[in-house]
Amino acid sequence: MKEIFDRRQRLFSGARFSTALFCSGGSANGGGASFSYFSGCAVDGSYLVLKKSGGVLLTHGMNYAEAKETCCYPVRKFGKEPAKDLKRACGRGTVGFAPGEMSAARYLALRRMAKLALANAGEKIAEVRGRKSGSEVQKISAAARITRKILDGLQPWKFRTETDLGAHLKIRALEVGCDLAFEPIVATGKNSAHPHHKTGNAKMGNFVLVDFGVKKDGYCSDFTRCYFRGNGAARERAAYGKCRKIYGEIVRALPSCKTGRDIALLGGKMLKKHGMPVLIHSIGHGIGMEVHEYPHLGFKSDEKLEGAALALEPAAYFARFGVRYERMVAHVNGKWREI
Repeated sequence: MKEIFDRRQRLFSGARFSTALFCSGGSANGGGASFSYFSGCAVDGSYLVLKKSGGVLLTHGMNYAEAKETCCYPVRKFGKEPAKDLKRACGRGTVGFAPGEMSAARYLALRRMAKLALANAGEKIAEVRGRKSGSEVQKISAAARITRKILDGLQPWKFRTETDLGAHLKIRALEVGCDLAFEPIVATGKNSAHPHHKTGNAKMGNFVLVDFGVKKDGYCSDFTRCYFRGNGAARERAAYGKCRKIYGEIVRALPSCKTGRDIALLGGKMLKKHGMPVLIHSIGHGIGMEVHEYPHLGFKSDEKLEGAALALEPAAYFARFGVRYERMVAHVNGKWREI
């Protein structure tokens, strides 16, 4: 509970809004990431209203008992006019929200019916969530260990097509009590030249790229491995070996990096050093309750790395194939370590 309250204090430190509003999703997808992060629960069809001094969760009668049991804040039932209940809870002043977690229809309804003065607080919310606590790193590490074990034991050529292997990965995630962090990418041969290839019915060749992650206790992992059969795919093997070396060199140099831009520049330098083409996507990304989180590792990013969990993914894409090596690191107690 203390950790949940600490998150609220960090959210309002230096904030330009007096209230923060978070909405959860429907019954099919549970609570939104920020709703869960700041409330400590995942009750669907609900709103979390936070102020510097405290908060309240508003929900419908059918979810009331679950919310009372799982939420760290007081819980109230919506009355006959939910819009007025929300307006009363938010009070006067600016209401910060995360645009990426609210549909346009919901936004317009809140403006029109509840007459809330909504303001974009997405950057502040992302920054707070980007600084991981020790307990969060433990959960991310647990998801990472499960993913590595699945990938280390993978035998791709037991399967006939990309789709067959993709289905196997989904089943394995369920078997170990996890959800998928994202739709797995399985790309054989020339399909690997496309970073976000959609797994299809291509027959397995001598080389396959697998991008896979699970979600455990609300936290994600993200790994990419390349697999080879026989003595073929010599160019692919060589390029993949360079990606692994580049990853190691980036990790060793992380203590000198302070912002996302620093890592982007470092990654570009290492790729050039090893004679690899310019990367067509970022060198990595933050990770946590969602696969892509703060900080952004782009050439213009001034987002801080302190307390971050990252997926680093040096890669190279050519006309007939692409390779990628992806693994995760976390900044814990002032030091970087692999997870």
